[in-house]
Amino acid sequence: MGPYLAGNSALGNAQAVITRVLAGGGNMPPFRARLSDEEIAAVVTYVRTSWGNSYGPVTASDVAALR
Repeated sequence: MGPYLAGNSALGNAQAVITRVLAGGGNMPPFRARLSDEEIAAVVTYVRTSWGNSYGPVTASDVAALR
């Protein structure tokens, strides 16, 4: 139904992942108006560090810079 997350090298690009969560795309709705910078940072960090991924955390300031 969506992209695979385990071992997905695209998750290495934090800006792209943050932008996708903010703006949505494909089957995913935009979360820009629904979630705070802190909440989006938590979601992106979870995806980037789960299922065997080790791309590292993002911060609320990372999200704010792209909002």
